Amino acid sequence: MKDVESRIEKLRYELEEHRVAYHVNDKPKISDEVYDSLMTELVSLENKYPEYKSETSPSVRIGGHVLDKFVKVKHDFRQWSFDNVFNYQELKDWNDRNEKIILKLEKIYNPSYMCEMKIDGLKVILNYEEGILVKAATRGDGEVGEDITENVKTIKTIPLTLKEKINITVIGEAWIKKSDLDKINKIQKENNLFEYANTRNLAAGTLRQLDTKVVATRRLQFFAYDLDFNLNNIEFSLEEKEIFKKINTQESELNFLEDNGFLVNQNRKLCFNLKEIQDFYEKNIKSKDSHEYGIDGMVIKINEKDIWDSLGYTAKSPRAGIAYKFPAEKVITIVMSVTFQVGRTGTITPVANLKPVLVAGSVVARATLHNKDEIDRLGIMTGDTVVLQKAGDVIPEITEVIINLRGKNAQEIKYPLLCPSCNTKLIKRVIGTEGKTKIKKLVESVGLFCDNSECQAKHLENLIHFVSKKAFNIDDMGEKTVEEFVSLGLVKNYSNIYELKISDIENLEGFGKKSAENIIVSIEKSKVINLNNFIYSLGILGIGETSAKDIAKNFKDLNEIQNASIEDFLNIKNIGEVMAKNIFEYFRINKNIINLEKLLKYITIKNNLYINKNDLENNKSLESKKLFGKTFVITGSFTNSRDYYKNIIEDLGGNVSSAVSSKTSFLLCGTDAGSKLENAEKLNIKILNEQDFLNML
Repeated sequence: MKDVESRIEKLRYELEEHRVAYHVNDKPKISDEVYDSLMTELVSLENKYPEYKSETSPSVRIGGHVLDKFVKVKHDFRQWSFDNVFNYQELKDWNDRNEKIILKLEKIYNPSYMCEMKIDGLKVILNYEEGILVKAATRGDGEVGEDITENVKTIKTIPLTLKEKINITVIGEAWIKKSDLDKINKIQKENNLFEYANTRNLAAGTLRQLDTKVVATRRLQFFAYDLDFNLNNIEFSLEEKEIFKKINTQESELNFLEDNGFLVNQNRKLCFNLKEIQDFYEKNIKSKDSHEYGIDGMVIKINEKDIWDSLGYTAKSPRAGIAYKFPAEKVITIVMSVTFQVGRTGTITPVANLKPVLVAGSVVARATLHNKDEIDRLGIMTGDTVVLQKAGDVIPEITEVIINLRGKNAQEIKYPLLCPSCNTKLIKRVIGTEGKTKIKKLVESVGLFCDNSECQAKHLENLIHFVSKKAFNIDDMGEKTVEEFVSLGLVKNYSNIYELKISDIENLEGFGKKSAENIIVSIEKSKVINLNNFIYSLGILGIGETSAKDIAKNFKDLNEIQNASIEDFLNIKNIGEVMAKNIFEYFRINKNIINLEKLLKYITIKNNLYINKNDLENNKSLESKKLFGKTFVITGSFTNSRDYYKNIIEDLGGNVSSAVSSKTSFLLCGTDAGSKLENAEKLNIKILNEQDFLNML
């Protein structure tokens, strides 16, 4: 048996060496036939001797698992997105802002810039524990994504194990070659199946396949470009400290990734001033279509990590990085007609219905005209020939009218005075105030609104918003389904959704028993919701995803929010006068009160974001960095949420890890603890219960 085990290990080593040579270094040492022969032998031995099977074996790359569904997973590190610039002046403005921030901190601003291609694919986050790939996820909303580990294991440009046994997060872009898109679309066409519009759609669709064998045949690629780790809060071994001390620039991050068997895009350049950046940018505009991968711009990152950390983050993006988008693709099309849509808050939006045209990899048939001021600025009429532009994933927009091509049948666009849905007179809405004196001038909206609380179009849009991903996330109730249920009278308000039965749905046209069951299962899953998602779901004017989280951080539960004053809301960072007034008034409108009372009979609201400020103030009076350098693992059930303790630990300088290892300082253990408790006992890690933890603060 030792001979068998030895043979299996040798085969795995050989296959990994050839994976790197072929897929990473692009220097194959053996033919595909020889590689396939080695893989066949390995699979045969592992099937014959299952005791030697391993989740890190190269054989997992051929797939074979059929998943039931994709589950949500929380990222260990928040995943940010970059702000965009579109020209040299905007690039200069970005750099000037950063310089001012650094100079205020009395530090020297003399950065270099790593310029990398912005790959048009799907962001993937990889977690390695002790050097082994344990989790892969989509970006999702930046905090929570979907677990796609089994699918990612089929990607040959991703190592299943690293050279060093370290805990680290690797970020990159999954993509598919243009030549592979052509091959797959040819097969789709031969089988009378839909064809993929572009490589990005194909990559995204492939990663959400439940059959990993199908994923393996799609030849997904992966460019790694970033690392996440917290050097200050993890007790590294001497060897690990030496490794991570060297990763102090973006350039060293990329070198580390290459050394550990990742494919890293070679089309990059370290620049030392904005002129060098602009020259590299213009060079790549000319060559952007010559690559096997799609690119829609260039990502510029300040190379030095100390400057990056000093600049910090805005609400959505790191200040030290920017996406410099390539010029938008422009095409000519014709405005066939203009319709006016009523949004969930009553906003009236003109939408141009266009002669369908292919732009930036997708067919576009509609484009927003924003408001009356935009229509007047463009001087646009129905029947006009217009220039449509779309930069990558940016929403298509009409940028100009070709007046010389205007025909005799062109007609002026008449903006409605009454709501297209309910015929209520449209109004302008107060959106803020201006002026520093006691007498402030009211600022009105540019667009018009329907202020009728009974407007059916607003009501429908609110219901669609209520079930959406960032609200109640009722997966199987899409926009068309909600429209159908509303038109049939099955759903009139939020609570009606939770009163639906399979028998109400299964006999409807376009539905069957299975689809009805799926809808009911999705509804059942949504009955437990986080407070921030609940606040967002209500569609309160001005309260978006970020402000809903800010509110949840400051109030323990819904009852506190309902009883809060306008001043209480104004005390929350980023909540202004109009937003505070809107949320205060929402909970005092009789219709809303009645609807909430009905809804609360069916749902449970939890709040993982709230932190007791008194507890934290007491902690700060002892020592603001009491837990600096200490690593905690949290397991089991507690009287408070795990996030409650996680936030306290991080606020006091500690770090929370997902796995027990020799670097763990403490295991914070609640009831019903599992394998993490056993692992901690084996490693002699100090174990704390809730009271022990609070006593040490």
